[in-house]
Amino acid sequence: MEKTQQQILRHHGGDGEHAREMITQSYERRHDCEFWEFWNQQMAGAIQPDDVLLDLGAGIGQFVNDLALRYPQNRAIGIEAAEYMLVAGLKLPENGRLLRGDLLAPQNWVDQGRAAAVMANMLLHELPQPVTLIKAVYHWLKPGGRWCIIDLVRQPLQEYLDYKFPDKRLWDDAVEKEEIEDVFEHFLEHNRYHAEDLIYMLEQAGFELVEQTPMGRMTRLVVEKPLHS
Repeated sequence: MEKTQQQILRHHGGDGEHAREMITQSYERRHDCEFWEFWNQQMAGAIQPDDVLLDLGAGIGQFVNDLALRYPQNRAIGIEAAEYMLVAGLKLPENGRLLRGDLLAPQNWVDQGRAAAVMANMLLHELPQPVTLIKAVYHWLKPGGRWCIIDLVRQPLQEYLDYKFPDKRLWDDAVEKEEIEDVFEHFLEHNRYHAEDLIYMLEQAGFELVEQTPMGRMTRLVVEKPLHS
């Protein structure tokens, strides 16, 4: 757990409070009416009363809160490793719970076949390897259960640097070496996988692809555990 926490903090630039603030403030924008229309179309149909709903990399628990309120007959569980997220102390409904857990070493947070819907929003690119978690999600999901993944995908270095350094600022002698090193380190983390890489790993684990939607620098995938599993 400690190694994972250090890796997440490093990924967030060493400033956990700033990361918590940015994620918290951007939540409503990322979960607007369009998002919930998508959720109702692609995810809600898999959910029956008493099914478990999971949010992986849950931050302070805002999505867990929304799920618990929208689905009062279900348990909504969020898994988060970063202490600077967990200390926010968001009060959840009785059917919502935020757990401290290492997604690189999944535990029996959910019984086999009990989960109906799983969310992983901006998570997989943070993992040194996602295979262990992919296997765990397949184990947790019931046949017909669905997993939504929203994440950064690989882009050309030129596009990334032009985004980070507008107007060719990178080539200005005033740019500090440390800033350049930080940007290149994050380039490696933010560009771990093509969408096709994620799909390959998910299908190898047994999932079937339901949706693939490009979203600029990101992609949105929905996969399903087959009914015959």
